[in-house]
Amino acid sequence: MESLFWGRMDWQDRTMRYERKQGTNGFEWVWQGSRSLGSSAQTFAGNLFGRGAGGYSSWFSFEGSGAQVNDDPALFDYNVDQWVDKFVQNAREQASHTQDAEHQIWALGSDFQYQNADQWYRNLDKLIHYVNLNGSVNAFYSTPSLYVDQKKRWNGTYELRTDDIFPLADDSHNYWSGYFTSRPALKRQVRFATGVLASARQLEVVTQTTAKEVDRPSAKHAPVVGSSWTDSFEGTVGVATHHDGMSGTERQDVTDDYAMRISSSQKEVEAGIGLAVSKLLKLERGAVSHCHCHAADDCLNISVCAATTGKDAFTIAAWNPLAHSVSEVARIPVSGGRWSVTDGVGRAVPSQVVPLDERTKGLPLLYLNSFGMSTRQVAEAKARLENKADHVLMVALESLPPVGLATFHAAADAESTVARAAPPPVDVAGEAAQAGEAAEAPAFAEAADTVVESDVFSLTFDGASGLLKSLTNKRSGATTALAISWGWYNSSVGGCTEYGPEVPPSARLPPCSDQQSGAYIFRPNSSTPFFPGPARKPAMRVSRGPLVTEVAQTFSPWASHVIRLFRNASFVEVEWTAGPIPVDTPWLPPVARHSDGRPMPNNWGKEVIVRYTSGLEAGHTWYTDSNGKEMVKRAYNRRGPTYPHDYNISEPVAGNYYPVNAMMALDDGTHELAVLTDISQAGASLKDGEVEFMVHRRVQADDSRGVQEPLNETMCGCNDIHAAPGKMGAHGREGDGGCECAGLTMRGRHLLLFDKVPAVRAARRALAEQLNFPPLLTFTDAKVAPFKPSSSLGAPLPPNVKLVTLTSNYADIHDGQLLLRLSHLYGAGEHPTLSQPATVDLSQVFSKEGLKISAARETTLGASRPLAGRNHVWRTHSRTEAAAREAEEIARGAFESRQPFAYPKVTLRPMEVRTFLATFA
Repeated sequence: MESLFWGRMDWQDRTMRYERKQGTNGFEWVWQGSRSLGSSAQTFAGNLFGRGAGGYSSWFSFEGSGAQVNDDPALFDYNVDQWVDKFVQNAREQASHTQDAEHQIWALGSDFQYQNADQWYRNLDKLIHYVNLNGSVNAFYSTPSLYVDQKKRWNGTYELRTDDIFPLADDSHNYWSGYFTSRPALKRQVRFATGVLASARQLEVVTQTTAKEVDRPSAKHAPVVGSSWTDSFEGTVGVATHHDGMSGTERQDVTDDYAMRISSSQKEVEAGIGLAVSKLLKLERGAVSHCHCHAADDCLNISVCAATTGKDAFTIAAWNPLAHSVSEVARIPVSGGRWSVTDGVGRAVPSQVVPLDERTKGLPLLYLNSFGMSTRQVAEAKARLENKADHVLMVALESLPPVGLATFHAAADAESTVARAAPPPVDVAGEAAQAGEAAEAPAFAEAADTVVESDVFSLTFDGASGLLKSLTNKRSGATTALAISWGWYNSSVGGCTEYGPEVPPSARLPPCSDQQSGAYIFRPNSSTPFFPGPARKPAMRVSRGPLVTEVAQTFSPWASHVIRLFRNASFVEVEWTAGPIPVDTPWLPPVARHSDGRPMPNNWGKEVIVRYTSGLEAGHTWYTDSNGKEMVKRAYNRRGPTYPHDYNISEPVAGNYYPVNAMMALDDGTHELAVLTDISQAGASLKDGEVEFMVHRRVQADDSRGVQEPLNETMCGCNDIHAAPGKMGAHGREGDGGCECAGLTMRGRHLLLFDKVPAVRAARRALAEQLNFPPLLTFTDAKVAPFKPSSSLGAPLPPNVKLVTLTSNYADIHDGQLLLRLSHLYGAGEHPTLSQPATVDLSQVFSKEGLKISAARETTLGASRPLAGRNHVWRTHSRTEAAAREAEEIARGAFESRQPFAYPKVTLRPMEVRTFLATFA
């Protein structure tokens, strides 16, 4: 990528650069965003000048019938001279804030702009013509690429920046860190759809299943891009990654539209997957079923699956999309408590059955919209929604072949000793909060600690508080104090921020602002989170078994998690469930009253967190991933070396929140705690040794950034109670006629890794891939012939290399060649051996019949053109001593020399992605 421009940047950074303070000059620089690739990944970048102080759009607009260029001197509103004068004045103003001022880029359009192209271009044509007749400046249509070509010819030097732009604020109390979590259901849908898409593409290629065979075309109102049955799905997932899509900063009806389109196109893909798996297993068409969360009665994430419930036997077909062998424990809802499982050739497979817990049983009922229903109708609807399963069958899917398929047969068996039900769960002393309670927190009674173990980890739970107390890695002997707790920040509706003692008086800006928390903005009204309900000891239930040991903890009816220890696993799983987040807060004293003295409800926005508090001394630093790749060092209340000094963080919580797409980690130099997530979330370390994730939000006000409605989602996709179409309802959302439905409830997983630093860093990348690209599970109750696990690869990829893409979707426009993309999983210096360059022999990896490679040519990332030589070498300087030291440190460890591709071998540097058009036999 040669250049990148954006329209938002932090207000303090923007002000410094606009006012040319601290040695800056304008909004452009050379960004070196990869510590692994160093100067070879430099990009000309910056913030657009916008209306004068940064931002997208420009100072003029031709929307509506107002501002137009009138060049007829006979008319009273002739205004060419005024337009030309203003154009020249603005060009001179921008020149005073631009290095190499001979060339400027003016980006036109904005949100809800460019809705009349004919009107825009008629006026632009006139404006360019008359400005050029004036001769003061030369105006013309251009592109960012042509603009950057001119910047390359400048003899000066640009500032080198190696830090990033997160989190940004547009004013002292307006941090754009809320959208890192906003609309978590859509974020999760996009994440998991991406995993399904990867598997579907591979199955299409391996089985040569065509769109004509699938014959389930999704309606597309735009031109078809590719010829595959995955094309529509690829398109809808791609569109949802729009900056106001998956980010969660769109209105509810737009969110619903994204979700509907992804679901619709995924059904077409599932038909293709089913056909491809049927080919591999030699089954009839239509014999394969899915449980991918398209409806309340079809979702493995909440243990609902019609294909496995009420059945005496079924077969699981597991496709592994990763190019390495993996092992996974699948959780399958079933009826009955005694099951046996065998693999495709009849060997017994470790498995375990546990009763379905009450929290999970209740999740399907949350989809009910009871608006206008009678009591009888509500009961009937709940009967239709209720989960028909009563147990969960956990199956060890061991050693799944790389890019391959394995089968597992499950059968109900009352006499089985292979998968008998685990011992009944044991309730440990504790109290679960009841909905609506408002009581003083009782003193917790003393009780003995509870120790729960696997062959790898030992967990100790405090008998008095009920919280996790410590974590020990039994294999390495590493141990740390560790607590897992829940809380919620009260969303601000405007007010004053209280500064803590860690913020020096010299760094404090005015504390008061009317800024509210909303879809974009996260602004809590205090730095201390509340307990999720009446404060009390969480209820705890322990279930031990040969494969998995579970500890279920309930903090309130809307905040709970299950901690799982798997046999022979290098991680601890925390499956969290958040919601329905209540609107009212009846357990806290009312803060407002009606004129007659009656209390008003505490209808407060709630930003829900899960916090992990360790005993590690990390020096108030931690690491977050950058879009799943480079790990970026963060420091409490600090920014990178190219930011203003001193940098003032006026929101001590929101100003320290960063996007977490894959993982967040901290270490003390010897041991590391890493937390992996299966969904993009906001995360922070507000105290040394502690990390917290915002897992959910339900906000009751709008933040005035364009959404124009609160972030107040429900399970049924409907809007507020008694809200007429187009009008706002009781909770501030635009209505569709009526909604009486539970608030959105989310479930996700965190994987905790704790060990010596090299061991954690070796494991965390592979686990992140497995978490986000899990085995694709399909089900059939048809008789399946013996099936030996089969890989489509001749050899697995090296452990530090990922198969990113393998698709035939664009084969028709590339002379039958397939798109193949590989990437290095590790960053420079991340691990002693896995962070070294990796060489792949494509002819050995892709050597099997049906997927045998014969040629490949390297292209740009999007395969739009052949790969050119080395990028332009920019002349740069470091503006501060700290920035110079960081640049030197990066240069010492980076792999800056790219090795040319010589078929069949390709060498990938740490974090490098390489793309090919490949010919397969």
